[in-house]
Amino acid sequence: MESLNLEIAESRMMVLTGEKSFEEMKEFAWNKKTAAFGGIKNLLSRPKPEDINITHSEKQYKPFWHATCSTRFEYKRNTEFIINICDSVVQKVVICDEEREIDKLGNVKVQGIEHCLESNTKEVFMDAYAEKEVDYSRYLGISTRLLSQIEELNVEDNVVFPVNIKAAYLVGKLLGSLIKPVDADEVLDETVRIVNLDLYFRPIYAFEYTWLPKNKQNVLEFDAITGEFYSGKVLKEKVFEIFNEETLFEIGTEVAGTIIPGGGIPIKILQESRKRKGNSNS
Repeated sequence: MESLNLEIAESRMMVLTGEKSFEEMKEFAWNKKTAAFGGIKNLLSRPKPEDINITHSEKQYKPFWHATCSTRFEYKRNTEFIINICDSVVQKVVICDEEREIDKLGNVKVQGIEHCLESNTKEVFMDAYAEKEVDYSRYLGISTRLLSQIEELNVEDNVVFPVNIKAAYLVGKLLGSLIKPVDADEVLDETVRIVNLDLYFRPIYAFEYTWLPKNKQNVLEFDAITGEFYSGKVLKEKVFEIFNEETLFEIGTEVAGTIIPGGGIPIKILQESRKRKGNSNS
């Protein structure tokens, strides 16, 4: 076997669609305004609803990666099989027309070849802005729209959070956990397949609340798809992209170095071209 085959499926960049409207979420956020300061334990210190205003709001798009990797390793290895002869009256055995001696422990040793096959699959979700693994599987059944470039989301007052990690980092992380040294004398097939490599953007409505008498601010983020809300942040300004789309999805020497430090075994990378299908439904 001369090389490891690394097959990378067509990568996609998508935005989740079907989100609730801004007015609908603003009304929901208004009804949840006391929750923005819900961490205050002293009942006497809690704000009154009439003392809280929404002082800033913005629609955000936050990125996350979803990738799945499968591996297939087929190989042979020479081994020695030990057959225990339980009956003490047996002095010799014949295996495949060859006479074999029985040692003092009552064992017969036979040289043979093991034909091995290992296959594994691993899936990972990663917050592409915060650079941490988060379970985003709940979004996989949601309708999406394919993007040709991130700039399509950066319209009006939308705030698009930057993608802080590239596809190569995610693929390297996946492969590093799946590819392990094998005890092999002959490798027949060594194939690694990136089943999917997708970058999603999920719509979020962020509302900044001000407790007027205290001049204190807190922020709640409302998931525009699921309606979940939690503490968050507002940026109040546009953010520049860190990577362009081509650099973002580029897979090459970075991955090869992750799989085999020093480049001992050549890696054949079979990557499907990433098609640009903006304004299409998946």
